[in-house]
Amino acid sequence: MKVRIGTRGSELALWQAHHVASLFKACGVESEIIVLKTKGDMIDNVPLSKVEGKAFFTAEIERALLDREVDVAVHSHKDLPTEMTPGLVIAAVPPRATHNERLLVRPDAYDEHAAFLPLKLGAKVGTSAPRRLEQLKTLRPDLEVLDLRGNVPTRVRKAREGVYDAVVLAAAGLDRLQLSTEGLVAVDLDIALFVPAPAQGALAIQVRSDDRAVFDLCHTQLHDAETERAIAAERSLLVSAGGGCSLPLAAAVGKRPGAPRFTAYAFLGAGHPEGSTFARWCVADGDAPQQAIDAALAQLAGGRATKTGPLGGMRVALTGSASDGSVLGERLAALGADVVQERVIELEPLPGVDLAGFLARAKAGDVVALSSRQAARMLHGAKVAAGVKFAAVGKACARTLAESGFEASWIGEGGGRELAQLIAVAPQGRVFWPCAQDAVLELEDGLRARSIPVERLALYHTKLASGVQLARDVAVRVYMSPSAVDASIAWERAHPGRATLRFALGNSTATACDRHALEARRPRCVDGPITEELVRELRNLSTKSQPHEQLR
Repeated sequence: MKVRIGTRGSELALWQAHHVASLFKACGVESEIIVLKTKGDMIDNVPLSKVEGKAFFTAEIERALLDREVDVAVHSHKDLPTEMTPGLVIAAVPPRATHNERLLVRPDAYDEHAAFLPLKLGAKVGTSAPRRLEQLKTLRPDLEVLDLRGNVPTRVRKAREGVYDAVVLAAAGLDRLQLSTEGLVAVDLDIALFVPAPAQGALAIQVRSDDRAVFDLCHTQLHDAETERAIAAERSLLVSAGGGCSLPLAAAVGKRPGAPRFTAYAFLGAGHPEGSTFARWCVADGDAPQQAIDAALAQLAGGRATKTGPLGGMRVALTGSASDGSVLGERLAALGADVVQERVIELEPLPGVDLAGFLARAKAGDVVALSSRQAARMLHGAKVAAGVKFAAVGKACARTLAESGFEASWIGEGGGRELAQLIAVAPQGRVFWPCAQDAVLELEDGLRARSIPVERLALYHTKLASGVQLARDVAVRVYMSPSAVDASIAWERAHPGRATLRFALGNSTATACDRHALEARRPRCVDGPITEELVRELRNLSTKSQPHEQLR
């Protein structure tokens, strides 16, 4: 018997075809490799998410199989649509290669101390896969994720040449081709942190359903039943989630070294199912691959953040006005933290404040600056003259400002002092600052140091809650403002010796902790926004007891 093997013409596809040919040869079967061109090979300058159809890497090969031009088709299993083409069947799934993803980083973009991924702030990362994009942006919102097409050697070359600071590739493909990564830093990503595609690292040997002789040959000589069960389970999750290649879903199942049960890791991007707020990770165990995957699906189906993921259920209290911690809370919850909002201060509008009259004095070339989300909320429905620009302290404040109908031209991620250096006014221009009655004056002081006039209007005042009771079972407490420290200090002194680790968000909050002799860490804006520096420190805490996850 002589078997004709159909394959794509990329280096990796040819490796896969020659690998199958060698397996046939080992059992005394002669084979011939026939190279076929697919739509995915011909359209290599368009993002995969915009290419119509699900089978753009397999359709032409399947057609050749149905037309009896070839006897066997060799596919990367993850490229196959979940719905099998009528008249065709998977005859064999050979033993799988490694599951995990590998990050290739240019040395000048490598930062081993960065949170989650060893990449410098704002690094340009190439990928064409929605699941990778979603995981990259959830782990590191600062990254610039760019579309990446081309075969594996081309993608490595683009990283080496500096088109990208880093690229994410399947480790199996790099290992099979034995590609040199000289000049790049290669990092195998923890499978619990960066989950691969369903069926990644596996091959699918496809034949005609009516060709019993070839089916029996492939199934008896090339098939690995354990691998097939794991692949079937992973792909069933893709079916249950209702998506194909464009769905930001990742899944892997197998046994951890020394573990008797199977473990499934999964990731699903935000908006799936429709309306879900968070991207989310999950981990589930089962006595069989399908049981583990079904348990993972049950976690993902609710659309809410799970208590697994990079921060692995770490219980974090955000202590402040509750609503003003929501953006940081969303960020932490999306990473798997169990977030507790502690409301210890209330923000009360001041009576008789003429905000409309205050804003009416702003003219073209002036700037309205906001340093709190509460002030930004109070601008909803306000009228300002054409040509007046806006500025905000932090992305959270800028987002709330946008919800009120105004776009920030400048955002000071490092606080009021940084924003004061960014703002540009017209000659004779002024900055109008609606704020809290007890606002920290960093912004005003910084602007006056630049000889920029500032008009300040107190909109609300901070009222400390009485009889504050904080959660006792949190691993970390983050104080969001100086007032939050003032409101909580009596409780803190009444409960000494707690194991809770404290963080002070911002210099003024840290100063309040010092004033009360309350020990608290200060995340500093070394490489990025202060909230991201906090996330980095929390990640470092969470990984001290977490081993690198691998499956077999």
